[in-house]
Amino acid sequence: MARPTGRDIRGATINAATAAIKSSGVTGFSYGDLAERIGVRAPSIHHHFRHKHDLVAETTARYRDSFRSSVSQIDDVRALDRLRRYGELFLEPAEDDELCLCGAAVAGWDDLNSKARAEITGFFADEINWVRAQVAEAVLDGDLRVDLDARAFATSFVAALEGALLLARTQGDKRSPVPGLMIDLARGS
Repeated sequence: MARPTGRDIRGATINAATAAIKSSGVTGFSYGDLAERIGVRAPSIHHHFRHKHDLVAETTARYRDSFRSSVSQIDDVRALDRLRRYGELFLEPAEDDELCLCGAAVAGWDDLNSKARAEITGFFADEINWVRAQVAEAVLDGDLRVDLDARAFATSFVAALEGALLLARTQGDKRSPVPGLMIDLARGS
């Protein structure tokens, strides 16, 4: 039986899994890798997360909440400016040569349980809905084309940001032009 150490092994495991997924996806690490990273034995991790997909589900849920919290801090007056800031926020992982956790987790979709899949699906639904609301407001403000399909643009914008994170790994320049280009297209520029 494991002796209590007073350490937050559960939290340390989630933090290590977050970093691992953002850099290598869900299939790019094992409990042994995480145990070594946080200085415990693998059974200690199994005590908290019986199956890897349970760990991925909790990790994606925390990432989803954390990202939503960051997005809620975007307080620019104009919707168009909020969209620009959102693009910058979404692309921040590229600075550390990482991916969006949920985007990276999708690559291991077949290995995930329904709870992990629901968190990932929910993350993308949240993001697309937030972008869609900003686009609709920007159209009303006269900053974007009136004929713009807000839902289609939002889906394309989030997909383009995910793709930009993937491409950033292959480019020397981690600053992506994608948010600006997408917004310029929506403006008719």
